[in-house]
Amino acid sequence: MKQIEIWRSQAAASLGFLVPKIRGELNQQDGLVDDLIRALNNLPLRPVNRQPYAGIFPAADLPTWRNRAATTLQASVPKIPDVEGNVFDGAIDDLIRVIRNLPARPIGRSPYAGLFAAADLPTWRNQAAQFLASAIANIPDPKHNDIDNRVDDLIRAMSGLPLRPAIRKPYEGLYNAPNLSGLRNLAAQRMQQLVSAIKDDPNPKDALVDTTIRILNNLPPRTPNQPPYAGLYPEAVANTASGTNHINQAQLMAIAPYARRDRLEKLLPHLNTTLERYNITTPLRKAHFLAQVGHESDGFNTNEEYASGADYEWRRDLGNTQAGDGVRFKGRGLIQVTGRANYEECGRALGVDLIRNPQRLGDYDLACLSAGWFWSTRNLNPHADRDDVVRITRIINGGENGLADRRNYLARAKRVFGI
Repeated sequence: MKQIEIWRSQAAASLGFLVPKIRGELNQQDGLVDDLIRALNNLPLRPVNRQPYAGIFPAADLPTWRNRAATTLQASVPKIPDVEGNVFDGAIDDLIRVIRNLPARPIGRSPYAGLFAAADLPTWRNQAAQFLASAIANIPDPKHNDIDNRVDDLIRAMSGLPLRPAIRKPYEGLYNAPNLSGLRNLAAQRMQQLVSAIKDDPNPKDALVDTTIRILNNLPPRTPNQPPYAGLYPEAVANTASGTNHINQAQLMAIAPYARRDRLEKLLPHLNTTLERYNITTPLRKAHFLAQVGHESDGFNTNEEYASGADYEWRRDLGNTQAGDGVRFKGRGLIQVTGRANYEECGRALGVDLIRNPQRLGDYDLACLSAGWFWSTRNLNPHADRDDVVRITRIINGGENGLADRRNYLARAKRVFGI
């Protein structure tokens, strides 16, 4: 899963939590949410005299509208498509055409199409970088010419530098070299670096989501150089290109041989998201995490405890201060988050209102993510690095209940991961 996809998932959860909490009568925040829903779903702009949500949802009271808006955003944000391309791809295409004395790119044609053989965009960019590096270094004219002007302008634009003063020759102020040939060689090297490092532009819809979340949270605006969501959520640990940090169905079945296959299939993608998000990425960390959640979830066979939760009534150490809290906030998730206080803390971290909707914690995605949240907030990775199953068990359980079973899961996981 790419970083932007993880951030979109987190943003969707945040909006699902924040929008129902908008207070008072219809206000500017509702207008902002309405605008976002319309933009994400390609709906017409709201007429000036129409109140927020009218025309999007059937007539209802305001809390119902806000809940429906939250549900709509939770579904829409993860579906935002990636944008393929960058504003500089067109400028690079133009420069290559000038150097090759080719006609201008036809309107509607993608940059690089017709310059290189059919390929994906990263391949085209690599080919463009290699061509420009060679072509700029070997410009035959012994004097500055129009190509030098264009190369200088593009390097400055892609590097975020001010425009070249009109009285200054190309490359002056960029590089120091004894002659024009040396300047062109330096410009060629820089151009290759810049083109090779191009990333696709963000989708403007991601920027709208970012802005909405910041306003609802009373946070300062995103800085100009920040991509959407940066600063709102932490970056996930980079995964390897081959996906070796992910576990697969066969591995999970070997660790949990008594689990129902259909449940493991539903859990697997959310487990992998959790492992990435909470840096549970080494073989030993994965083994300990899966051993503990395997035991706590009855071998991955349930997302909530079998008991009613009545025994937790009025447990103030769990934050159960209201009648019915024990049953309402019984153990849920793969690591059995229990009690009003823990539900509130976990929901705040995951961007979901678990106080109003405690059953949500039993869904496959939050069952996994809540276990990762618990693992991270209790700082269990260092204990896994030390292979200390007893210490991890005591932190999770408060004692050593089920230690033998946890050891059995750990042994199977270690065999699976070659430890």
